[in-house]
Amino acid sequence: MKAFLKSMGMAAALAVVLAVLVNASFGQDAKALPSPQALLKAMAEAGKPGPEHKKLQPFVGDWTFTAKLWTDPSLPPAVGKGTIQRQWIMGGRFVQENLKIEADGKTAEAMGLLGYDNAQKKFTTVWVCGLRGNIAHHFASSNESGTRFECSTEECCPLTAQTIKGRTEILVENNDRIVVNVYKTVNGRELKMKEIVSVRAK
Repeated sequence: MKAFLKSMGMAAALAVVLAVLVNASFGQDAKALPSPQALLKAMAEAGKPGPEHKKLQPFVGDWTFTAKLWTDPSLPPAVGKGTIQRQWIMGGRFVQENLKIEADGKTAEAMGLLGYDNAQKKFTTVWVCGLRGNIAHHFASSNESGTRFECSTEECCPLTAQTIKGRTEILVENNDRIVVNVYKTVNGRELKMKEIVSVRAK
């Protein structure tokens, strides 16, 4: 009986916490709750493409690329080559990319989305890797000119199953060349693990 009363008490406490969170989200006065129409209008306004979306325009098009992968910076990297196709979707809200790469006699595919979240004021990326079978999501920032993007990353190492932190920088050198550098922090030391150089297909 005591256990039952204790569980009921915990459930009640949880309900109170949820109620507080809801009120904090919409204000103290329940009458201030927005109508569905007002919420839909706010969502549509937040979803409008704006100046930050225009910074993604240089990515659009067909590309060929060379990718280098290091596990030990003192040793030669593995090298792969491939193609990337990028196009605007959903009324200019996202850039969709499709990648194919050949390395070590094998072919792999990947898909990605690039966008900008007006509400959070951050660039956002989603990456689906056909080689590793994983989905990654990151937020990124950009400089004023849109020539450099950077995001912090965390991923599970397929060899050790440990979480590895790092960062990725994207350098838009010009309209026809983009360089992606991927760094990982290993034993407290930042190491460059990948370099992807894309050149616009002519």
